[in-house]
Amino acid sequence: MKRRNFILLLGGASSGAMSMGTGAFSSVKADRGVEVNVENDDSAYVGYKEWDKTIPADLRDDGTVHLVTVTNRFRNEISIVDVEIDDGRNVLTEVSYSDSSFGTGEQEEITGRVEGLAPGESVQVEVTVTVEGAGVTAQLFGDTETRRFTIKRADQDVSFENAEVEFFGGGNAEILGDDRDEIVDIYRLVSNRGTNSIEEDTDVEVVTGQKLRGQLSGVEGDTIIGATLDGTTHVHPQWNSGDCNLDQPNNGGLGIPSNDPPGCASN
Repeated sequence: MKRRNFILLLGGASSGAMSMGTGAFSSVKADRGVEVNVENDDSAYVGYKEWDKTIPADLRDDGTVHLVTVTNRFRNEISIVDVEIDDGRNVLTEVSYSDSSFGTGEQEEITGRVEGLAPGESVQVEVTVTVEGAGVTAQLFGDTETRRFTIKRADQDVSFENAEVEFFGGGNAEILGDDRDEIVDIYRLVSNRGTNSIEEDTDVEVVTGQKLRGQLSGVEGDTIIGATLDGTTHVHPQWNSGDCNLDQPNNGGLGIPSNDPPGCASN
């Protein structure tokens, strides 16, 4: 079970406006600011979610990368009042977020711009977020094991000008370019009773510019994670061989050229 530190500061009589629910904390004291443990993200009053990412695939259209998503599960509105980069500050610039209030169940994202990270290099990042509402200040921060995440720059940056394969969040993909016939090898992630494996379809004739899964037979639930075209394999940008799965969330993106097909470290 993942756990993270959470500091809850309750001030004045108005603190009752954000009443205590059940299941969020292992212990609670309301008379002073105390450090407590959050049992899980689903029941925490303020959700704090991040994940490892590889750029440029995770970059937004404006060149920034997602850092943390904050979810409000209080009954009242809260707002982000401060964001501090504890680790990774040497490569993260232009960290931005909205300071507007957001209500129960709503989310706000924190983004940043990565600079000075060479292809193939990675950096661990830890982000401390402070939110405030009616009588409540909460500070959420990473710890050394469960709340740090990694930003890695791909070994080879890919742009639409030189990309050959695009992957989509729904598990599909297509060979880019005008309509033409190509012979490709396609790699699919197959899940069976919680176990993942990779299946390969060799020498498949496909039409470019059309979704690949619709050109295969009997693979409706599989996720396409790689395609070999003209001797180069283009691998899904969120492929994680250590987990034999895609990093979450699966945003898709342009395929990363590789000399090797996607594989699982356990195999």
